[in-house]
Amino acid sequence: MKKIQIFLVIILAGVAALTSCERGAQLYEVNITAYYPQGYGATVASGVNILVENTISGQEFILVTNSLGLAAISLEEGMYKVSGTQETSDFYLNGITENLTVQPSGDNNWELHLVATTKKGGLVIKEIYYTGSKTESGTNYYSDQFHEIYNNSDEVVYLDGLCISLIWPIGTTPSEFVNPDGSLMDRIPCYFHTMMFPGTGQQYPLQPRSSVVLAMDAIDHKTDPLGNPLSPVNLGAAQYEAFIEAPGKDTDAPQAANMIVIYTTSTSMYDWLHSVFGQGVIIFRLPTGLDWQTFVANTNNFMLRPGSTSTTQFLMVHKDWVIDGVECNRTEEDKRFKRLPTTVDAGMTWSLATYNSKSVRRKAEKILDGKVIYKDSNNSTNDFINDQTPTPFVHPSAVDL
Repeated sequence: MKKIQIFLVIILAGVAALTSCERGAQLYEVNITAYYPQGYGATVASGVNILVENTISGQEFILVTNSLGLAAISLEEGMYKVSGTQETSDFYLNGITENLTVQPSGDNNWELHLVATTKKGGLVIKEIYYTGSKTESGTNYYSDQFHEIYNNSDEVVYLDGLCISLIWPIGTTPSEFVNPDGSLMDRIPCYFHTMMFPGTGQQYPLQPRSSVVLAMDAIDHKTDPLGNPLSPVNLGAAQYEAFIEAPGKDTDAPQAANMIVIYTTSTSMYDWLHSVFGQGVIIFRLPTGLDWQTFVANTNNFMLRPGSTSTTQFLMVHKDWVIDGVECNRTEEDKRFKRLPTTVDAGMTWSLATYNSKSVRRKAEKILDGKVIYKDSNNSTNDFINDQTPTPFVHPSAVDL
């Protein structure tokens, strides 16, 4: 096992010099500057724990960068490796620079560039376009709706088995699915079609800091004969489509993978329609070992609407299964009612009008090395921007203030 020598930064150079002088070795001053990733905010990284290792002798030294991102040490000639670590409330920062040599002549200025790994991670709903658009004749068009899901983490996430559902209620109706004290139930009522991404486990990977688009209809809505020339979106490249299988009712775009419909509250609906007046949406996974067929076959997983004579059975999803949820609501302040538990979404977002060709999009919190990290505080009021021009497949190049 290597013997690690730990020194205070202030006296490290002096101790190292004394030790080496006893061996008769010549020492040379080395300056190490640590840098945060591009877009992190600050440039130089202060308070970084630095490990300097002589790759020949195995001797190690521990330093901490000062307010200028600098750590200084006196070293003898040789080959070295420098690594650094730092942890913040949101990120793990790590870096390594190898094959560094101490030069007897010239400046020994070494650089260490850190890479940030987010602690939040996971899948988030990046954008929802639910308002629809107007046609040239002034009629309403909603077939260009889409939901975009983003991998906000630094690891590959497999979409296989991920479920997505709209929730009850829509419009101006407060939820009846409440406890005796008026608080929302722990189980969330799914409305219309509840769908699942296809795959058997690892067939549909989503790479870090990338997204997929789930389209109602995966066509170029601007140019397709079935579309709307005034639509703001081309969804021909959408990777997934909410195709509802019914003869002559819905068109299947062959280039997009079809979602699996695991349950619907209305067999007469032939589109996966997100209400243009605002409706909550959740993405969730069933617990390990529970397949969707078993889940929907269990009558305990359904509820009738409390206080109603309706016979519609609502599929109930526990809030702890939810990965992300966004509560899209009515424009009018006096008609906005909470339908998602605050642990899923403590706020809400909305568009200012129906059929206005606008979306709601999650804010870009940081852009590190050209890749976006979206804001995710579980509060859509703070996390989303209202009334945006829809940008499927496109991510911001600047932070949203």
